[in-house]
Amino acid sequence: MRHTTTAAPPPDRQRSAPYDAFHTARARTDLVSRLYAAAMGEDYPAEVAASSSCDWPLLGLMTARLRMRPGQLLVDAGCGTGGIGLWLARALAVGLEGFDFSPVAVAQAADRRPRFTLPADRATFRVAELEDNGLPDSTAHGIVCVDALGGAVDRDAAIRELGRLLAPGARLVLSRSLRRNAEPVWEERARTAGLTVEHVDERPSPAPRTRGDGPVVNVAAPRMKAAG
Repeated sequence: MRHTTTAAPPPDRQRSAPYDAFHTARARTDLVSRLYAAAMGEDYPAEVAASSSCDWPLLGLMTARLRMRPGQLLVDAGCGTGGIGLWLARALAVGLEGFDFSPVAVAQAADRRPRFTLPADRATFRVAELEDNGLPDSTAHGIVCVDALGGAVDRDAAIRELGRLLAPGARLVLSRSLRRNAEPVWEERARTAGLTVEHVDERPSPAPRTRGDGPVVNVAAPRMKAAG
């Protein structure tokens, strides 16, 4: 049965409250941006202004791993204030659907569209959880999820839900920091979701971490559907 677009269940406001407060406070000062810039140096993409490990090398890696064509649809899962998805959508000449469980972040993401010269009909944002986003099956030609999986209540369900969105042959590029000596479970989670791991790119953390120490792991996974 095909999953059609629905209104995603409202996220838990108590769970999103700290993120709402952070994004509200960050909008009033450039302190966080200055701290990231100091930590990342010339690798800091100031225009993106992400609250994650996103730097210029990661933007380049995602651009290469996604292998998208102009006019396709990119989904930014756990988009925060939208900078990563907006930058990629502009660079790749694709449409963008972003979602995050923080309504404050989503509102800020929508407000940032003009800075990236993207009209509202090409870049849309919604409030939704990683485990249930309300988007149709096979709608995404590419998905990015940067440092957001750790915030999911059920990470396996979140991976399955992202896999459901992928069109045949499309790719999910996911980054997540791992604690030192932690054993990655990418292959197992991908297999459970019907995905195949293509690449695991280990990168040293470029900025002070808030989601665990150690390298950031990026996984690109195509989802191939059987014919017939």
